[in-house]
Amino acid sequence: MQRTFIATVSPLALALFAALGATQVSAADPIEVQVQLVASIPSTSFYVVPAQTGWIGVAQRMEWTPSATGPGKLSSLRRAFDVKNSSGAIAARITDADGAYLSSGEQMVPLEVSFNNMALNNTSKEFISATEAAAGKRVDLTIAAVDTGSEFTPGEYSGIVNMTFDAVAPVTP
Repeated sequence: MQRTFIATVSPLALALFAALGATQVSAADPIEVQVQLVASIPSTSFYVVPAQTGWIGVAQRMEWTPSATGPGKLSSLRRAFDVKNSSGAIAARITDADGAYLSSGEQMVPLEVSFNNMALNNTSKEFISATEAAAGKRVDLTIAAVDTGSEFTPGEYSGIVNMTFDAVAPVTP
C-alpha cells in the first residue's frame, strides 16, 4: 500500500520562499578589478637596464653563513645589466654621500658596490668606454659586504643602494 502525502502551502509562505530564492538566483553585484601598470621605455641611444626584470625595487636577501675558521660571511648580490650609449662612454657613482651600507639602526655593515668590475663610490667614474658603450654590452652589478675581519653584530639589517648613471659626452680633440 502506497501512501501519498499532499502538503498545502500558504500564499504568504510561497511569497517568502519565492523572494528568498530570487535573491540567490538574481545577478550578483558587479566586481571591479583595478590593475596598476607601469612601463619604463628608455631611449635606444642611452640606457642602463637590468637584464632580468622583476627584482629592482624588491628587497634582495644577503644570506649569512657561519665559518669555522673566522667570522661569518654575507653572500653577495650579482645581477646583470644591459648598457648602451651611442654617443660616448657611461659613468656611474653611488648617490649617497655616506656610501652604501646595511644598517640595523645601531650597527652598520659597509658595502662594496662594483659595476663592470669597477668599484663605485660617490665620485662619478667611467665604467665602460665609448667604443664598448656604442655597441651595447651586458655587465655585472656586484654588491658585497666589506670584509672587515671581524664578526658581524647580530641583528636585522637593511639598506638601499642608490646609483646614478651618466652618459659621458665624447671627447673631441
